[in-house]
Order: sequence, then structure tokens, then C-alpha cells
Amino acid sequence: MRVQFWGVRGSIPVPGPLTQRYGGNTSCIQVDVGASPVIIFDSGTGIRKLGQQLAALGAPQEIHIFISHAHWDHIQGLPFFDPLYQAGNRITFYSRKRDEFCLRDIIHKVIEDPYFPLSHEDWKADVNFVELEDGAGAGLAPGLVMSSSRLNHPLIANAYRIDHGGRSVVYVTDTAPFDHMILDRDFIAKAPDLSAPVAPEVTDQLVQMKDQLVQLCSGADVVIYDTMFTDEEYGRNPHWGHSAATHAVDICTLAGARHLVIFHHAPERTDDQMDRLMEEIVARFGDANLTISPAIEGRVIEIG
Repeated sequence: MRVQFWGVRGSIPVPGPLTQRYGGNTSCIQVDVGASPVIIFDSGTGIRKLGQQLAALGAPQEIHIFISHAHWDHIQGLPFFDPLYQAGNRITFYSRKRDEFCLRDIIHKVIEDPYFPLSHEDWKADVNFVELEDGAGAGLAPGLVMSSSRLNHPLIANAYRIDHGGRSVVYVTDTAPFDHMILDRDFIAKAPDLSAPVAPEVTDQLVQMKDQLVQLCSGADVVIYDTMFTDEEYGRNPHWGHSAATHAVDICTLAGARHLVIFHHAPERTDDQMDRLMEEIVARFGDANLTISPAIEGRVIEIG
């Protein structure tokens, strides 16, 4: 199994000299299992370059794209994904099932007038949409299995796990920890008081959500986790739906995961600041029996 990072930033793409080492594109990761199908987590601006590479292969492909949620930085690269415009490709989008809108409508709206000169009517690929109930999984090919779990984020995001040949990778973004509040469909406008007691029924739901995520990450070879915040930044904006390394290490330790990849870097964080942050994280959690490394655009992790 091979994991390649095409976009590692959160919120907005930030190209330029201050972000060129870690990368400035928004979320997109490819999982290569050595044969068809192509597996992609999210379709931020990083998916453009990935699409160019896939399109250059020429041969028809089966592509599975797992959308964590429909916030802009996770879907904004889709209009520029070349395999959509190639005949013979079969592309399936996956996302959590929602009551207020459907996945097909969201994807179509990203690629239409007045936002883009083309529309879904210009696609030549065979495109399908799968909406997942909470905790649903799917067999993608013989021996290739996807599992999922709900995350704690406004609009509600999904985490995904891919298992193949005894190897596993889990994609966990965007999520707040499971300590203080449940983030659901609506954005909370004002940061809550984290010192206030949490209602028992809310605590029970948070415990259940956390347990499900720990189970999803259980024994995973690699966990790619939203660590957009430092602990101090989380304390200021806990309602934004993002985590710090503290929260990611907690989940990975409980799950017995082997390798934590720091991901969804804050757009204002420069390469030099990322270096210092990673030094602090590794020094602080070096005894956690866990490999910790950063997501870097273009980086490849070989599992196995």
C-alpha cells in the first residue's frame, strides 16, 4: 500500500515561497494498492495535479473519491479533475448521507455556471454517487475494504479507513475532539466556555463518537489526522471543528495505531513555523510508542 499527498493545507490554498516545502494545496490524498481502483481522499486543489497524472496514463480507470464533507477546501479542485472529462473512466463519489441535500447536487453545483464554464453535462466519464449511513463500509474490490465513522465538525465530516492485504490507512479530517460539544449541521457562532459542565446526554454521545473513531483507527498502519491547531489555538476556537496534536495522539494511542501523520496545516503557518511545530510535537510525544511525521505535498509513504 502506498499513500501519496497531493494537498495538505486546510481552509484555503496558500502557494508561495513561505509554504513551498510543506505545500500550499488543500486536502487531497491518493492511496495506491498496486492495482485498480484508484482511491482518493478529498478533492481540494491538490486533486488537479493528481488528475493530470491520471489522465496522462490514457487507459480507462476506475476511481473512488471519498469526500470527508462539502466545505469548500475539500471540493474546490473538482472542476479541474481531468478524468471527469475522459470517456471510459468510471468515477464513484462517496460521502455521508444527509437529510438536507444530496451528494450529487453538491458535486454538480461545484461545476456549473456561474462558477465554472463547464458543467456535469460536459463529463465523459461514467460518474456515480454513493451516500453512506453512519458507520457504513463497502467492498471496493476483492480484498479491498472501506470503513467509515462520523467526525465532530460543522456540517458533519466522515473519517475513512482503507484495508488491503493486511495493511491499513485511516483518513481523519476535519474534526474537533470529543470532549466539550457536539458539532452538527449548524455552525456555532461563538466559542463556548470550555470550563462549563457538559450535559450527561451530550457526554454520552461524545463518548460513543470517540469510541467509534478509536475502533476505526484500531491497529492502523497509518492515521492521517486533522491537527490544524496548537493547544492554544484550539482553546480559542473549539467550535471550528479542528484538533491539535494532543487530540490526535490520544486517539492513535487508544487505537494502537503505528504512525500518525500531522495533516490539514493551518494556512497561515509557514514552512519554518511548521518545522518548529513538528519539533515540539515529536519532543512532547516521543514516548507515545507512535511514529509521528508531517504531511508534505508530494510525499509518499510506503506501508509494508
